[in-house]
Amino acid sequence: MGLFSRFSKKSSAEKIDDTVDEERDVDDVATEDTEAEESTDIDSDEAEPSDADNSTDDEDAAEDEDVDELDEDALLEKSAPYDRSEKGPFDASEDYPELNRLDLGALKVPVVDGMQVRLDTDDESQRVLAVTLIHEGGGIQLQAFATPRSEGLWNTVRKQLASGVTSQGGEASELHTALGRELAVEVPAKTEDGRPGKRDMRFAGVDGPRWFVRAVFSGKAVTNDEIRSELSALFRGVIVDRGQEAMAPRELIVLTAPEVNGDSETEDEDKDELNPFERGPEITEVR
Repeated sequence: MGLFSRFSKKSSAEKIDDTVDEERDVDDVATEDTEAEESTDIDSDEAEPSDADNSTDDEDAAEDEDVDELDEDALLEKSAPYDRSEKGPFDASEDYPELNRLDLGALKVPVVDGMQVRLDTDDESQRVLAVTLIHEGGGIQLQAFATPRSEGLWNTVRKQLASGVTSQGGEASELHTALGRELAVEVPAKTEDGRPGKRDMRFAGVDGPRWFVRAVFSGKAVTNDEIRSELSALFRGVIVDRGQEAMAPRELIVLTAPEVNGDSETEDEDKDELNPFERGPEITEVR
């Protein structure tokens, strides 16, 4: 059965730095970029350093430059499970198992009975920014982004997420799982009665051929291993269709909402009359 509801998200997201997370109140915390600003102005009245000082400074600068280059090279490396090409997430050009999948254009996501599929869309541009799979009280939000063929994004994004969370008073720690390197975060949030509290979330990322998929686990998918395992399996079954068009690195790959018409709804109603206890995936479009 299809169920579409509305939810406003006013600002569009074309880059990964501005993307929407599953919970609106942690969006700014979880996706905030941190940039170090250095002043290069030198007071002309300051005394010039001695030759010895210059030599030491030059050596230190050279060492720092080497470290920075190494760090930058490491950040640009692709990060993915070692068996990604065999167990997913899959590229559309690769061999993949046949599953019941919902076609959202750039992402083909597996669906199971009783699962709800929520589409997160931009209210102004009407674009689908993300898809969230909700099952047994747990959720996983998926977004796809363009990357260069030889470079990855997850190492850089993971570092930016950790910096953004800690700068806002939260906590972030890296974990090694079957999905590769994940980021477990604890972000400030208000409880139902308005008191200060915290919310737990898990971020995972997979770099593929010319694409990167970010996953955000929330709800019971963070605290319940069984539910998390089920949603992780769905993530591994995703097919990414990047397309051949030129895209800037980090550019969001917009998804396509599935078509729902009156005829299909009528057919679903007829099926429900024949078997009222049969329940399939539900689709909620959130704007």
